[in-house]
Amino acid sequence: MPTAERDSPEQPANAWREVISLTRAMLDSARAGEIDRMVALEGRRHRLLAVVFSATATRPPAAEIQRVMAMDAEVISCAEFLRGDVLSKLDTLSSNRKAVAAYGQFQQPGV
Repeated sequence: MPTAERDSPEQPANAWREVISLTRAMLDSARAGEIDRMVALEGRRHRLLAVVFSATATRPPAAEIQRVMAMDAEVISCAEFLRGDVLSKLDTLSSNRKAVAAYGQFQQPGV
């Protein structure tokens, strides 16, 4: 039995409402650049999804699942943008450090 089914007192219908709520919160966090919060919310949401899509649960309506999937796609898009922004800043920092090191070597007598 999955951990979420054993540990969660949520009924599938309530769990699905919570999944929707957590997905919206994840999207807000992604838009705000709050990666740590987004990841924490995804951990909670993942456990609830195990409850919602367990073998004994009634599936949510397809339209609602599609709405959550669309929000997921936007969360991923925001996260990819943030990832690119962080990588760009790291590249700039690395270039700046290399320039400072080269300048330091240039300033040393006898080099």
